[in-house]
Amino acid sequence: MSTSTNAVRLVSQSAMPDDVRVAQLQPALGSIISGFRFDGQPLNEEFRSALRDLLHNRGLVIFEPGTVTAENFTAFAGFLGEFFHYAGPHTPRAPENPDATVIDSLKDKNLRNHIWHADGGFRPDAPAFTALFAQLLPDLGGDTIFSNTALVYEQLDPLFAAYLESLTVIQSADATGHITDRYLDAEEAAKARQRMPPFEMPLVRTHPATGRKWIAVNESYVAYIKGVSRVMSQNILGILFDMIKAPEATARYTWTRGALAIWDNRVVQHKGIKDYGSGRRILYRATMTA
Repeated sequence: MSTSTNAVRLVSQSAMPDDVRVAQLQPALGSIISGFRFDGQPLNEEFRSALRDLLHNRGLVIFEPGTVTAENFTAFAGFLGEFFHYAGPHTPRAPENPDATVIDSLKDKNLRNHIWHADGGFRPDAPAFTALFAQLLPDLGGDTIFSNTALVYEQLDPLFAAYLESLTVIQSADATGHITDRYLDAEEAAKARQRMPPFEMPLVRTHPATGRKWIAVNESYVAYIKGVSRVMSQNILGILFDMIKAPEATARYTWTRGALAIWDNRVVQHKGIKDYGSGRRILYRATMTA
């Protein structure tokens, strides 16, 4: 995801079709692809491989408006893997596209997308990739910030990093009220807690494609570090959360209607910025396995 020597090869312009251009979004992560239009036909293997490499190296890829439509962006994103369908009572299927769910600002009080998170981080089989399509945007505001947690790991003191690798965290769907706020009916909330119980996960994980290690905790779904005191758990997590949201590890993207963002949901965390007042923001989301 960065240009460090232990990353897999970066995609060169020659690996892309002639009219396709690749530019960097920010140093920490992110690339912008322009000049490509998806015609609904399967991507050739060389282009698929180039896009995968770009995602693995840069973490986040933005496609300019006009690349895809609300109806076909999932067909395009499907080159990454099988669709991973999950939705709650406030994220219905998109009317134009049954493979996508709707993230609508009218449901902001029931959603947790304004807290740093990885999509589906409340379950051990969280999706590997996320795609967001900008369907409707407010006049101002509503950006999304992304963070490269592999870069965060690589900035740690080696002794501290080695200690973190020995730790296990407890992830919970209700660590910050995800279930409580979404399932307003007590019986439905109880059923959701049974479907999504807390689980253990290593604090540091290794990417299967690049071999890079990343910090696998986020503010929304980590409950605590197992086997240490509450104070130690809170302080260690606080250090990591601060590093994850530090400007040096992040990239902020200002949406344009019709744009598509795809990212490696294992390593890249994100949050929506809730600064659009009464404006309405609708994003369509699809998630995929590796």
